[in-house]
Amino acid sequence: MTNPNALDSSALEVVLTPPQRNRLREVLETADLSGVRLTGEGWHRFAILAEDRVLLLPRSHRWVPGLEREAVALPLLTSYGIPVPRLLARIVDDELWPYPVTMITRYRARSWAALQDNVDLGRWQRTLTQLGELVASYHKINISEIPAAIGNPTPGSPDPMEAELRHFEDYLVESRLEKLSFDLAVAAELPATRVDRWLQVIEPCLVLQPTLTHRDINEGQIMINSDGDVCGLIDWESAGVQHPLSDFDFGEWGFGIWEHELEFSLLRKAFWDSYRNARGVDLPDWPPVHLLMTIIGAPPPEGHTTAWTAQRRNRTITNLRAIDAQI
Repeated sequence: MTNPNALDSSALEVVLTPPQRNRLREVLETADLSGVRLTGEGWHRFAILAEDRVLLLPRSHRWVPGLEREAVALPLLTSYGIPVPRLLARIVDDELWPYPVTMITRYRARSWAALQDNVDLGRWQRTLTQLGELVASYHKINISEIPAAIGNPTPGSPDPMEAELRHFEDYLVESRLEKLSFDLAVAAELPATRVDRWLQVIEPCLVLQPTLTHRDINEGQIMINSDGDVCGLIDWESAGVQHPLSDFDFGEWGFGIWEHELEFSLLRKAFWDSYRNARGVDLPDWPPVHLLMTIIGAPPPEGHTTAWTAQRRNRTITNLRAIDAQI
């Protein structure tokens, strides 16, 4: 896993005390830490990048449960041949870190985040097609085979800022989709009666059976090999059994994908069609999925926006009118 945000080895001196660095040398079985890097880009953890492995250190006690979920998920996924980091060890060692540390194998690959700004729409479609096949591979895992520790929906974040963020399942609360749809119909200057049609179209998506989901797929978690192909998915802290569309929510992504919002019909078609074909079960076609995800992905109404979200809302309305004309 080549990380453009990794700091040089001197960052270890900021995060780890001299005794902790000495213990790290023992754990890594090396006297020389000059090639070891540390990244602190994640909200939840530090990552120490050694030659062939990564040590994941929770930033505080609040993030220990997430790493515990990941430590349960990785062996399960590995047993099914899903391309994820392999769990090497769980280390409980107060001399190294006050909280349990997870050791995993290191990818020799780049994240999609490092590539996405310099690729065309066709490359986006290719990547999402491959991602759809990967998502299908772990959605196929029988629920009965999933350990109890991750056999339930992902709990809410302990961070107050993250707790304000909505995830896919938050929109399944009674009447929330109906209200969002009505507000969007008004904004798009479409008859309010169209809302009933939209809700009818998306209904098959709402009743899909739960699967094991990653629930935090974004550009930083998708690994790309030297041939430009998707070769793995990292950061399984949010793994849990929940609605499969949790893994198709572009709201989990950063800014990059939203530059292509007006082409979301093409991107979602590539993503969903490959997933649907790979799952091999009866699933809705891509237009209902596109409609549903457009509704829940809409930014807040005027008066509660930045310039960026105002632009995004206009694009959402454009997309919604195009979808409405097709259903």
